[in-house]
Amino acid sequence: MPSGSGSSGGTNPSQWLQTHHWEADEVTVAAVGAGGQQSLGAAVGAGLTRRIREITIRHAGTNNTVVTILTGTTTKVTIDVPAQTTRVWSSEDGIAFAATQQPAVQTSDVTGGSTFVSARGVEA
Repeated sequence: MPSGSGSSGGTNPSQWLQTHHWEADEVTVAAVGAGGQQSLGAAVGAGLTRRIREITIRHAGTNNTVVTILTGTTTKVTIDVPAQTTRVWSSEDGIAFAATQQPAVQTSDVTGGSTFVSARGVEA
């Protein structure tokens, strides 16, 4: 985070990141043979903004898949994931979600294995 004041981290960005750390438990987005959608943690609290800065995807399927991070019907990012791989997507700025929005993850059809997703970021 840049130095400065307020939500940008003040003079100690590392401390700010630790204080406002947010993390969603790993979710199974798709069971073998079917695409799916799951929430990534609870909805963002009133007066807060969540920024998902890192997404880890473990894809056990035998076909490639596309993982989409969204809120409602608004797509925030799509990530192509090859078959039987683990992929980490990251962004210093993160994907922003406003108060009351419900981050979710969706995957296309899976053949031969499930897709597992976890996410980390900040909420302040």
